[in-house]
Amino acid sequence: MTLLDELHQQLNELDRTEEELHQRRAQVLRAFVKEAGGLTEAAGLLELDPRIVVQRQRLEDLAMVIYRGAGTGTDDDGRVYGETGQDDAAQRLADGRWWRVAKASRPKIRLLVVVDRGQVRRIWPVKETGTWEEGADGKVALPLGERPLTQQELDARYPTLGISLGDHRPMRRGLLREYVPIDGASADPRAWVLSPGDFDATDPALRWTPPAGSLT
Repeated sequence: MTLLDELHQQLNELDRTEEELHQRRAQVLRAFVKEAGGLTEAAGLLELDPRIVVQRQRLEDLAMVIYRGAGTGTDDDGRVYGETGQDDAAQRLADGRWWRVAKASRPKIRLLVVVDRGQVRRIWPVKETGTWEEGADGKVALPLGERPLTQQELDARYPTLGISLGDHRPMRRGLLREYVPIDGASADPRAWVLSPGDFDATDPALRWTPPAGSLT
């Protein structure tokens, strides 16, 4: 391993450590705000501007929500996509690929929410340390878990998501995919940024309309 490789590895490790600290600080600060009796009280005790407290307790994890109509299809490789009616392994392939997702957004995606004909059918976990398989066209396969999450697991792990299995979630015209903050504290769309690389305006299957107030 060359010195450059070693330095690159160290930078990657520092990035991971920094993200872990960010997540931990946000969780501890949330607990502090709750115990202090509110944002204003916590900001006063910490001698910080309340806006800084809000910013520091945000988590940036996202759920990628995909919308489908009725029916299934088959791609050039013979892979069935849509609602396959098969087991988790087959549906995992159908749901997880192929999507155009910017590299900067990939580490933030923790869940894949599948909405079929206006109803939330499945919510898959996305592996934090998984490999994002990339096709020749730049589209990727999300590193999904082996099975979708149960409602009990969702309630325990993501209590602020605001999306449950079976929820009515109609597709809005022109919106086939969107990103939803997992963290309720950052539900304001101005608190998170979508990269232009997250959508392909030339591909009808991936056409994406940004929500009002979001940044591109």
